[in-house]
Amino acid sequence: MIAIFGVFLCLVSAMNQRVYEAADGYKAPALSFTSNDTCVSLTALRGNYVLLNFWASSDAQSRLAAAEYDKLSQTSSLEGKRFCLLSVNLDRSERLFREIVRRDNLSAEKHFYVTGDEASRISADYHLAGGLRAFLVDPQGRIVAVNPSSSTLTQVLSN
Repeated sequence: MIAIFGVFLCLVSAMNQRVYEAADGYKAPALSFTSNDTCVSLTALRGNYVLLNFWASSDAQSRLAAAEYDKLSQTSSLEGKRFCLLSVNLDRSERLFREIVRRDNLSAEKHFYVTGDEASRISADYHLAGGLRAFLVDPQGRIVAVNPSSSTLTQVLSN
């Protein structure tokens, strides 16, 4: 019985490293994709705080967060800070994505649509099967907050 418990603990601890790779304190997985003939890359934004937000129209909470983060990124409190928003939509339809961006008055320059293999790779790298999330990535490429609130963002960026 003790041996079985020991094996179970070893397996769980080995899995934890993979499960929480895209969690607070870990280096953000590489992210690059092409959108409208533009290559978007997380490494190109190094040196800045990047709020990497994943959302879909079918996930109400992530859609609301996308709108909140979009508004926050345009506020004067973040002016002059080394900060940018990179919001990635994982809907099945680009037409739906464009309609949501228009209806929710989202900044088209900060929201990107990915699909197919790119979306699958990103979802796997950031462990999004359990739910869409946002990650605050520091200038060195480490995740410093998951689903940060506006007060958390303001606090981190003011340091």
